[in-house]
Amino acid sequence: MASFVRGLACSKCGRTHPSTSSLRTCNKCGEILEIEYDLEILKGKLDKKALKKRVSGVWKYAELLPIMDQKHIISLGEGNTYLHPANLLSSEIGVRNLLLKNETTNPTGSFLDRGSSVEVSVSLENNRTKICCGSTGNLAASVVAYAAKAAIDAKVFMAQRGRVDIGKFYQILAYGADVEIVRTREEAISLAMQREPTYHPITSNNPPFLEGTKTMIFDICEQMEWKLPDWILTPMGSGGNLSMIWKGLIEFQELGLIEGNLPRLIGTQVKGISPIVDAYRRGDTEVKPSTGKPKLAMDIGVANPVCGSKALRALRESKGRGITVMDSEILDSVRRLAKLEGVFAEPASATTIAALKKLVDQGIIDPTDTVICIITGSGLKSPEIAESFVKGRKDLVHLLSRLEGRKYTTKLGRTKVCILRILTKNENYGYEIWKQLDEKYGIQVRIPSVYQHLSELARGGLIVETKEMRSHEKRVRKYYDLTDRGRWTLSHLEEISK
Repeated sequence: MASFVRGLACSKCGRTHPSTSSLRTCNKCGEILEIEYDLEILKGKLDKKALKKRVSGVWKYAELLPIMDQKHIISLGEGNTYLHPANLLSSEIGVRNLLLKNETTNPTGSFLDRGSSVEVSVSLENNRTKICCGSTGNLAASVVAYAAKAAIDAKVFMAQRGRVDIGKFYQILAYGADVEIVRTREEAISLAMQREPTYHPITSNNPPFLEGTKTMIFDICEQMEWKLPDWILTPMGSGGNLSMIWKGLIEFQELGLIEGNLPRLIGTQVKGISPIVDAYRRGDTEVKPSTGKPKLAMDIGVANPVCGSKALRALRESKGRGITVMDSEILDSVRRLAKLEGVFAEPASATTIAALKKLVDQGIIDPTDTVICIITGSGLKSPEIAESFVKGRKDLVHLLSRLEGRKYTTKLGRTKVCILRILTKNENYGYEIWKQLDEKYGIQVRIPSVYQHLSELARGGLIVETKEMRSHEKRVRKYYDLTDRGRWTLSHLEEISK
């Protein structure tokens, strides 16, 4: 098997580039570039019988992936994930034929393993032996796993501010990446890109990475015995996954492997940070950045999706649509998936179930239609999502806090708890915290004691130093803010005390 890569092309303006180009975006219009293949030459050489005889997985489709020599392939057994018949869930939602493409069974628990396998393999083929990325989520966890398998150096820039799913953080550490903490997500991504050419920066929008994610729809076509579903629902963050599902369908159609009407695509986002869906509803061809911030489904809470325009075109060409769901609907869908189908999904994945219920209730999806929901990542990456399942059970709340090793939940003294409460309003500095302890809570301690408390809270990961500023008296003030762990701890203390 050899690749049939022809080159890179811009799907917006049509400009082409040679296959050896390292460009990620079009140098004319800025659109993400796509890898093109000689489909006319490949037609007739890649057929259903040949595919059936091959070893399952991403690399089964090597002709449609950008690797020239198979000796460079780095694989952990990704792809060929289970197409799960969701009988109980379909009955409850009211649709006859519902299947879940369960990507949680990939090596690191995410569909991104498909992209990481291809991207790291291409990096190795191009003699790039150092990779880096700016991410705190599934991307970093996946990329560093494949870097470990390839025995190449991996560096991850992680943001100090904002939420980090604990399961993903542990994965990144376990795979041995060099982790550098920076202030924001934007800074993390910027620093990763600046490491080129010493390091090869990996984003989920690199052309080879996107090609790897495309293999998900190839799996589905074979698993459905070449009979396509009516609808496919997938979460949208950058828009890359949905647009690559459409690209894969078009490629298989042009090769004559699939016939008839292609599935209609549904892209899901979270209400409040849904730039692609907003553009779809307005009838725009370009996506405007969102000002919202995600609270729950972090992996699709992308304010400025770089593949947004590609995703918009895919939605319209497939006669699909974009839809938003609320956090409460996501939590309910996480619970339904786990309880009815034994699939523990992360919040972003569960948006497809919440959206499906809406669309069936609205009569847009017919009860007789065949529907596939993409479950992109495992709930074990963000286990704290299950905290909502024990609401009202104080005994379980106590036990959960101990099992998670969050000793500060039940062992914090009153002074430290009050400091956390002060910091819920906004970031603050030591002297002002000392004053508020006295004025609000009647706690009178010496200023050095306040700084000792702040130091201990920081070591426990409950607060973080955010900046230094000089006062009018030219004294240095260190400002502190709550971390997500600090907010979690404080909310559980308040729950326990009820």
